[in-house]
Amino acid sequence: MKFEDILTGAGEDEFGRMCGFAPFPYFQRDIEVVCDEAVTPEYAARSLQWLAEVDEGLMREICQYACYYLQDLLEATSIGELLDEDIQHIQDPLEILQYMEFGTLQIDEPADPDLPVLNLSGGCDWQEDLGLQCLIKNGHVVYLGGWSDLDIWRSPSLMEEDYICNYVYYPRRDELRQKAAEQLARRPVQPLPHLEIPMSSPIRHFIEGCLTQFESCAVREAWAKMENTLLFQFLQDYPALSRESGTFLCQCYRIERDQGPGELAQFLAEQRDIF
Repeated sequence: MKFEDILTGAGEDEFGRMCGFAPFPYFQRDIEVVCDEAVTPEYAARSLQWLAEVDEGLMREICQYACYYLQDLLEATSIGELLDEDIQHIQDPLEILQYMEFGTLQIDEPADPDLPVLNLSGGCDWQEDLGLQCLIKNGHVVYLGGWSDLDIWRSPSLMEEDYICNYVYYPRRDELRQKAAEQLARRPVQPLPHLEIPMSSPIRHFIEGCLTQFESCAVREAWAKMENTLLFQFLQDYPALSRESGTFLCQCYRIERDQGPGELAQFLAEQRDIF
């Protein structure tokens, strides 16, 4: 089997991932499919079969969590002033489909090829900049919230501790908030290193966003991994480097991690005029 057998317009993107389009039967339209490098055509075909099995029951579950997402934004922000009146008075969860869509199926390298999973992302009217992401495992939603480039197998953001971002946990927020407070009282959080770096700094965005996803680790671990690296020093000394894409900076991080600081310095000298 080849990717061309299952994807329309199959071809590699700039990151070496196989991409194309395939039917999303529930919506009777095509959806973009992006496959990790390690994904085989056979596994991609199985994923598309799981996509074809999405029915009204599962879609109703997805929509209910999407309604929580919308409700939270309406309560916590003034976004309601910018939205249609009807979206603020949804009676049946499926009605929210008028205001959201799924445009991409990400097929991640499987930890268990026999366990049905789906990683869907798309847009929504109530959070146009961030959009939404939905992770489904064994027929049930395990994450629905803003798009965070989560890997369904490796991202740590599916645990109860992330109840604020994952609307699967929305009905249990009070319980989980109390649980978190009790845990904090027993084990106070130690301050993160480098707190002098502003919250708006692209360095902080890279370490706490891109690097945590790249290494599938917590924020504290990401800071610890970066603390004594040449890359971290370069990011502080050369502002132009800190504004590079997260993909490029992760590549720099990997080079230093795997080959050493000398190779990183040579790579940057060859690839970018930042010094």
